[in-house]
This record gives sequence, C-alpha cells and structure tokens, in this order.
Amino acid sequence: MDINLSDLKEIGGRKNVSLELKFHNLEFVDREIEIKDKVQLELEIYNTEDSFLVQGTLEAELILSCSRCLQKYSSTIKLDISEDVMKSEMEDEEELYLDDIIVDNIILSLPMKPLCSEDCKGICPQCGQDLNEGECDCEIETVDPRLAKLKEFYNDQE
Repeated sequence: MDINLSDLKEIGGRKNVSLELKFHNLEFVDREIEIKDKVQLELEIYNTEDSFLVQGTLEAELILSCSRCLQKYSSTIKLDISEDVMKSEMEDEEELYLDDIIVDNIILSLPMKPLCSEDCKGICPQCGQDLNEGECDCEIETVDPRLAKLKEFYNDQE
C-alpha cells in the first residue's frame, strides 16, 4: 500500500491518514499468521529534513495457533507505531510504502509462545488428546532426570 506524499513537500508539514486495508496473511518462523478482516491505520506523517516520521496506531485481529494445544484462536492487537523513514532510502519521495512498516510492527508484537488461554492444558505427549477437551487414559510418569538413577537403585534393592 502506497500513500501519496506529493502534498507534503514542505519541511515541517503534516498529513493525517486514516485507512482500512485488506492485508495478506503472514508467515514468520514457520508460523502462519492469518489477518482476519481489515487492518485499521490512523497515522500522522511529518516531513522532516531527512525523513518522514510516521506515527499512529494499527489495529488488527489475528488468528494464531496456540503453542500448547495447536488450536487456532483470535487475538486482537492495537499497536502504537513510530517509524522514521529516511528519504535517502525511498525510491520515490512522493510515495510512502506502508507494507513493510505494517509487517514489521505486527511481527514484533507477536508473543514468543502464543497461548489460547493462560490455563491451556495442551495435548497429551503420548496419545495426542487435547487435554482442554477432556482427560485421556494415558499413564504419564514424570521422573526428574537428575533423580532417575535413584529409581534404578531402589529397583536393584528389591
């Protein structure tokens, strides 16, 4: 998405932009990030001597996969944006390309381990049952690996 800056030639000038964009889904570190509906932008663009300062907010509804149970869930984000786009790095000083700014800000806002809820139980490591939907019949014995040798000691005593 490009914003026309031809009316913002004077240094110190300001332009307000309000947009709703249909944006493509993203992929980051083998995770697919689906963008539901439209991305809403409320921006102010300032013309400085060396750059265009882009400030405002970005709102979007993302569909993410939970790290524990692998189910998809909806997450609404509202981000404050502050980007300094150098004029020397722009192809055309009359067009501001927003896609990279949007993608960078969305990716930086993602949690390291997305969770559908704080109390998500995940899936059973043996049978794959979603433990949020119900318990499974698997016997899961967890032994601290640092103490595993002690278990062998007691088995030898018998």
